[in-house]
Amino acid sequence: MAAGSARPTPSRTAVLVVVCLALFMALLDSTAISLTLPAMRADLDADLTGLVWIADGYVLVFAALLLTSGSLGDRLGRAPMFLAGLAVFTLGSALCAAAPRLELLVAGRVVQGLGAALVTPQTLAILSHTFPTPRERARAFGIWSGVSALALLLGPVLGGMLTARWGWRSVFLVNLPVGALALLLGARALLGRDGTARPAGPLRRVIDLPGQLLAVLWLGTLTVALVEGSRYGWGSPLILGLFTASALALAALLTVEGRATHPMLHLELFRSATFAASTLVIGLVAFGMYASFFLVSLFLQQTQGYSAAAAGVRFLPAMAAVMVASPLAGLLAGRVGARVPVGAGATLMGTALLLLARVGADDPYGGWWPLLVLFGAGIGLAIPPVNSALMGSVRPDRAGLASATGETGQQIGALVGIAVLGALVTGGFRRVVADGAQAAGLSGADSAELARRLFAQDGDLTGTTTPAVTALVDRALTSGIHLGLTAAGIAALVAAAVAVLIREPRTPVTPTPAAATAEPAHR
Repeated sequence: MAAGSARPTPSRTAVLVVVCLALFMALLDSTAISLTLPAMRADLDADLTGLVWIADGYVLVFAALLLTSGSLGDRLGRAPMFLAGLAVFTLGSALCAAAPRLELLVAGRVVQGLGAALVTPQTLAILSHTFPTPRERARAFGIWSGVSALALLLGPVLGGMLTARWGWRSVFLVNLPVGALALLLGARALLGRDGTARPAGPLRRVIDLPGQLLAVLWLGTLTVALVEGSRYGWGSPLILGLFTASALALAALLTVEGRATHPMLHLELFRSATFAASTLVIGLVAFGMYASFFLVSLFLQQTQGYSAAAAGVRFLPAMAAVMVASPLAGLLAGRVGARVPVGAGATLMGTALLLLARVGADDPYGGWWPLLVLFGAGIGLAIPPVNSALMGSVRPDRAGLASATGETGQQIGALVGIAVLGALVTGGFRRVVADGAQAAGLSGADSAELARRLFAQDGDLTGTTTPAVTALVDRALTSGIHLGLTAAGIAALVAAAVAVLIREPRTPVTPTPAAATAEPAHR
């Protein structure tokens, strides 16, 4: 294009705003839904299985399609994929808000998950191109991570407030004007920018269909197995079959991708110690972070008796710490590299979780809330620089794939964390209930029924609660939560050890229009 006909370059700030707005909307719905389930159940006459799929339909599609979306963004254009995903997510929100039946609501959640999967991998890839130098990229990723954490932490609070004031449909209705605004601003800020619009070159239109199908099969079966394992039993034929299918799909994916001419997943990326270590750190941090949100929320509501909205408000110290630490982590990474803040952040996070595992049921919130500050500061310090290190370890033309790989590692870490820590909490609870059942005047059958009903989705204990049972439940639940928090803390400390392997790139990643839009001649 001639210089005289070139359109003006939009502000990089505008690009950052659009990306963060879309990311905030997509991530907010992943946690805001938790406090709306009882209202949905009453309004739609949903059973417990239906409630599970309202919550998990989103995560299942989101996790299963991330790798596919990253590859398509690299090949077909990151801005078109981003805007298409934003439109799909907004459409899914409209379907959810208007759903008259449970089945249509679940379908709307699936559409939302598809839109989020299309949007999320493109965000880091777009920022990686827009802010090319390590210092600029670290600062942008700091803001990106702060927005991510803010959305996840505000989700339960906003979801509860909206549901209480305007009903559960309002949680989805608010996405419509936000989505429309993001689409309008995104079309102006992104389309036509080098490296984000549709790339040229026939090789970039080659789609690795076998690899994409195997990736979806691998992540899909793994997700279903992890989500449904506690309900069907980890040793049940269904769950064992799903794990077997997932392992076979992964083996087939690695084989196919290693032999493909134009693979979706470039296995040579993992030959980089920084890329491999960053991906593992992201998964381990997610393992502890997402599961700890659940455990602390359960502790506040079930053990200390706070309402859902009040429990959400008590996460504010952690949220504030994340928002302060994230930009500071970007500045620090720009000066000394990613290894130091990632290691320090994971260490702070792990230490906070191990100390939270010592908080008793009767300990007042005023005495332990500083641990939430320490926890949030650790998250804020670790996530921005580890994402920057991940993106800085690959060529610009593979930024979408690297982003999708990191996001997939995060989702897998979250799913495994919730499943494993949930199993630990359940096991610890049942063990204490069994030990204390006789003293509480309960038979073995009654204690088993108590445990089953407590961890059912509705948490219904009607007709079984006596002072003795209440004391036993508090003691047993606290013991299980402590066990889970300890495991989460250990995972974070392992992430701190792995961070030692992170290295800075030898040269800054400064993509040119050709580098951002064309495949290399040799792979």
